[in-house]
Amino acid sequence: MSTPWAAHDDDKSQPPTPDGTGRPVNFHIIAPGLYRSSYPLYAHFETLADLELKSIVTLVKEPLPFEYQSFISKHSIVHHQIPILANKDEKVYTPDETVNKVLDLILDQSNYPMLIHCNKGRHRTGTMVACFRKVTGWTLEDCIEEYERYSRPKERALDKAFIERFDASTLKPLALERGYVGGIWRAPTKSSTKSSVYTNNTVDTAYTTDESECPPNDYHERVKKETDVLLEAARPGSYK
Repeated sequence: MSTPWAAHDDDKSQPPTPDGTGRPVNFHIIAPGLYRSSYPLYAHFETLADLELKSIVTLVKEPLPFEYQSFISKHSIVHHQIPILANKDEKVYTPDETVNKVLDLILDQSNYPMLIHCNKGRHRTGTMVACFRKVTGWTLEDCIEEYERYSRPKERALDKAFIERFDASTLKPLALERGYVGGIWRAPTKSSTKSSVYTNNTVDTAYTTDESECPPNDYHERVKKETDVLLEAARPGSYK
């Protein structure tokens, strides 16, 4: 049984791990212990096992291939399947209630290390990450910029409309309470001194980062410095 990811015609000529890392295509770090990617294939399981994943969130509805089910079971990973609709019709989109189910899982570090994926790791995954960023205080501009970075050259205008439409206010108090604002969760700082402001009625949290701490507009360079130990070798008990 082939995976949904492998079924796409334009992916058939692409090797499972084109960058040679053994990780899924479009694998990226959202923050320490939180990852995004395309649909994992058998060729990726050995490397993913090194991350000691505690949970996986699958954003597409197709049944899991047998090999993937076995990997999840073997490593005692808690699997959540929450289908998110593709934004291809402006009148048909995933309700905020469903999006918040995904974000509730992300906003609980007891679920970490966690992997979030769809088929290609671009559109559904990109929109969920952007909604998560909105909840943690990123400006819409920053959310869209990150979405575009990982969806190019096939970014969708309706995905951007979805991100803008999403109401982040429901989960903002939870994000504040659990420490998902600022620190490793802050937006990348550009060459200007612009700061992102998180507002929840009476609470405003502004944060900036200078170039000496992180190269301008390079979130993943900063995260790499903070998580290189984790990526080199998983550390047992780090997220217990």
